[in-house]
Amino acid sequence: MTKSQYYEAPRPIVQDNRSRAEVREDFEKKLKSIDMSVIEGLKDKIIDIREPEEMMALKEDIEDSLIKFIRYYERFEDLNSDESRKVALKEKELKLESRYDWREKARLFFFRVLGSALVIVTLFVIGYVEHEYEWAHLPMSKYLSTSTKLP
Repeated sequence: MTKSQYYEAPRPIVQDNRSRAEVREDFEKKLKSIDMSVIEGLKDKIIDIREPEEMMALKEDIEDSLIKFIRYYERFEDLNSDESRKVALKEKELKLESRYDWREKARLFFFRVLGSALVIVTLFVIGYVEHEYEWAHLPMSKYLSTSTKLP
């Protein structure tokens, strides 16, 4: 027996014109299609394998299944870790605090705007009353002239 019996001859190279994003998207779709029944079927196939060529034919399916398993396991570990729970709790606390903080800022801004508007309206009303009514003239206003006299 020679080594050529164990290895397949290399296939001709077919150029893939897809972008990296398209390749990644296709790979993610392929991983999404793998569910528990596919993995169980793959396990049964591997148990029934007697020849190494059959194992090599299933190599890509095994790799994809293991990648999906590793992702699920890492996500599971991350979700169960104490640090992630603490981070999630802290995020909720910060969102709640920011909501109350914005309420306080909005209330403060509203009262500042209201106070400024009242001061401006009061000054205009005083000016109007002082201009329209003789009794409201200020005692020293005759010495202050707002208009300039031309020579």
